[in-house]
Amino acid sequence: MALVAVAVGVLAVVSLLLAVEAGAPIGGVTRDQAIAMARDQMAPQSSTPPTVRWAIPGPLLFFRGGASDVVAPWNRFVWAVRLSGSFRGSCGPVHVSDEPLRCPPEHTATVMLDYVSGEFVMASIEP
Repeated sequence: MALVAVAVGVLAVVSLLLAVEAGAPIGGVTRDQAIAMARDQMAPQSSTPPTVRWAIPGPLLFFRGGASDVVAPWNRFVWAVRLSGSFRGSCGPVHVSDEPLRCPPEHTATVMLDYVSGEFVMASIEP
């Protein structure tokens, strides 16, 4: 039993050191908290309840699309949460013809939240 406790302790310390070396801040919101915050952020914009596709932490550089360092610093550590839903404003460019607008039934939104505070950073919606 004592050997298991020592092994768990060593594993915890090694995991902590690897996270620090990789640049992950210590503490912050959990994956479940990030998912709940992202859903809360996007639910009013979806006509269907958003469902989670994935949620991963990492530098904003990997998730910011074409945003520049001025508005989205590459090294800011974030939770990126990908949601499926029927989000408004995700049907492409402005519609100017007389034909009815046909939007795909499902869209995806990627919500970026600050890893430590959970503060909303940015979101992107795609058809």
